[in-house]
Amino acid sequence: MTNAADDSTKITKEAARAQARAALAHRYPGMQWGLGCLKNAAGPLEAQVFCAAQPEQRLVVKVYAPAEGARARAQAERQRAVAAALPGGAPEVLFLDEARGVLAMDYADGPVLSALWPVLSGRERLARLEEAGRWLAAFHGTTARSHPFRPKGQIAWLHRLFDWHAEGTRAFPEVEAFRSDVAGMEIMAREVRGTPARRAVTHRDLHLSNIVATQGGLVGLDFENAKEDEPLRDLVWLLIDAMVLAPEDDDPAPLAAALARGYGPTGTTPEALLFLQRLFALGIWAATPAAPSRRQAARYLAARRIMAVKDKLFAP
Repeated sequence: MTNAADDSTKITKEAARAQARAALAHRYPGMQWGLGCLKNAAGPLEAQVFCAAQPEQRLVVKVYAPAEGARARAQAERQRAVAAALPGGAPEVLFLDEARGVLAMDYADGPVLSALWPVLSGRERLARLEEAGRWLAAFHGTTARSHPFRPKGQIAWLHRLFDWHAEGTRAFPEVEAFRSDVAGMEIMAREVRGTPARRAVTHRDLHLSNIVATQGGLVGLDFENAKEDEPLRDLVWLLIDAMVLAPEDDDPAPLAAALARGYGPTGTTPEALLFLQRLFALGIWAATPAAPSRRQAARYLAARRIMAVKDKLFAP
C-alpha cells in the first residue's frame, strides 16, 4: 500500500497498518494479529504506533515513515542498550524490519502516567513523581560520569535563539524579558564554570506519556537519543509536564521536591543546578510559537514559574 501522505517524512495509519501486518507475517508466519492504534492523531505522522495482539502475546509495533529509517535504527540500537543496562526499566526490542520501517518491542502492560495524572490525588502524584525520580536516576546512572561544568556552549545557544528570533525563524513571547534573563545567565555562567557536575546520556523527550506504570514498576518508552547531556534536562522536562497536567499544582517546589527525593544527589553544585534549571526552562520558553496550542501555552507558563524560583529545585 502506498503512503497517502504528501511526502516520505509522514505515514498514514492505513499505510502503517499494512506495513505492520507485512512485518509481523514475515517474522511470525501463520500467526494472526489484531492491531490497535496507540496514537490518537488522525493525520499522517512521522511514526505510527500499534498494539499487536493474539491470544498468547501482546507487543508494540512502531512503524516509521519511509524517510525516518535512521530514527528507527537509532531507537532500536539505543533501546537495546537501555534494556540491557536497566533490566525491567525499558521494553526489550523483539525485531527491527528495516525494509518496512517496523520496530517491534515488548508491551509494557499498564497506563502511562499522563493518563493517571488527572485522577490522582495530590499525595498520589507526589508519590508517583518520587518513583519516577528513582527510575530516572537508575536510567542516568547507566551512563553517568563526572565532569567540570562548561557553560560556554549553552550561553552560545541562548544567543543563537536571539538570532533566530531576529531572522524570523523562531518567534517566542516576551523576548525582552527573555533577554534580561539571559543576561543574568551570563553572570551565573562565569561563577559556575569549572565546578563539579555530571553528564549522562539523557532521554531528551521525557514526559509523563513516556513512562508506564506496570505492576512491576515504572517502564520508560521511546528511547532514541544516544548523546550525552546534562541530566537536569530530563528532570526539568518531567517537572514541567507534571505542572501542565495538573494546573492546580502551579508551585514547582513540592513537585520538584518529590522528584528530588526519588532521584537523589545530582553530583552538581547548587549554583550550577540553578543555572541548569533556568537554562532548560528558557529552552521551553523559546520553543513557544507565536500562536501556541493550549499545551504549549501551559508549558510556557510553567517554564516562567521555574524561572521565578530563586533557589535550586534539586539536590546537589
